[in-house]
Amino acid sequence: MKARVKDGTQTAIQARRRAPGRPKNVERESRDQTREQLLDASIVLFARHGFDAVTTGQIAEAAGVTQSMVHYHFGSKSKLWEEAMARLMHRRGRLFRAQARDLIGLDPVEKLKALIRRLVEANAENPDYVRIVVQEGTTPTPRLKWLVETYLRPGFGVFDQALREAMDAGAIPRRPIHDVTNAITSAASLSFALHAVVEDLYGVDLTDPERVRSFADTIVDVIFAGLLARPAARVPAEA
Repeated sequence: MKARVKDGTQTAIQARRRAPGRPKNVERESRDQTREQLLDASIVLFARHGFDAVTTGQIAEAAGVTQSMVHYHFGSKSKLWEEAMARLMHRRGRLFRAQARDLIGLDPVEKLKALIRRLVEANAENPDYVRIVVQEGTTPTPRLKWLVETYLRPGFGVFDQALREAMDAGAIPRRPIHDVTNAITSAASLSFALHAVVEDLYGVDLTDPERVRSFADTIVDVIFAGLLARPAARVPAEA
């Protein structure tokens, strides 16, 4: 381990030595690009195999850089994992922030429906987030605690608050908040972690935009209207 750290330090020192006349911004862009390549590669590998099964060497190889670059940019695999989560959540946050204005003025039920649709769209756009949460959620670890406190609790809190507003308004019956939030977020999320199963079973690509809309419509309809068929309205007989 010490040898690796030493190598990383030497590489970092060498990286700071610019060739004569090399613009600083070119060197900075190169460092930023390497960092982004490592983050993107780690997201894919962590989602596919989990934290423990992935090595920094595998991440570096997938990113097309040397292993010493992982230590130079992040110091450790744990720090790289945290930065990867921050990158994922930043991408998700842009989607939600861009559409937050759509929630203004909506009644509690319509707000809930909009939130469900946004969640489905975000998961379809980047299912690696869901896969990583599933990987981490199987065992209590410091990483899971950090993930919950930093990102999951605020996100779940948005649904918790929307449900309270709908219950207080009498629009939906009172039930344990954690039960309802868990049911909604699981329905809107887990299918994207298992989309390969859905594709093999039904030949359906859940990430296709048309399928995303259909899936969101189905979840909203099942939650708010149920599965039971409603009796057709009787047409009054003509006199």
